[in-house]
Amino acid sequence: MSAVIPASQRDFASTLTSRQEPVLVDFSASWCGPCQAMAPALESFAEHHRNDLAVVKLDIDEAPDIAARYSIRSVPTLMLFKDGKPLAMQAGMMSEGQLDRFVEKHLPRKEREVAQQDPTRPQIDLDW
Repeated sequence: MSAVIPASQRDFASTLTSRQEPVLVDFSASWCGPCQAMAPALESFAEHHRNDLAVVKLDIDEAPDIAARYSIRSVPTLMLFKDGKPLAMQAGMMSEGQLDRFVEKHLPRKEREVAQQDPTRPQIDLDW
């Protein structure tokens, strides 16, 4: 099962607003070579971030009104949404690492638990 959620013109708005987490939307087209080339990176990114955000794919040919509403001029274009509102947009093909940086730049990181060292193990000072 794909980690990327397909959306249509009919359910796009509800897909954005029904999610608790942020949503990364890939505006693409079936005829777009760079969109097809980026698909594996997008799928891998979506799989790795399944618990942090939703990744949605929208074909602009099937949803021209939505593409016009968000001023999509080229594909692929990625748009990050939070609470149903657009936060950031980036046009062009991206690698998985570039997708990571794009999302991290615009969304605050969740607090991560800091690993504690085992007090029974010797401590090493790595002052380079």
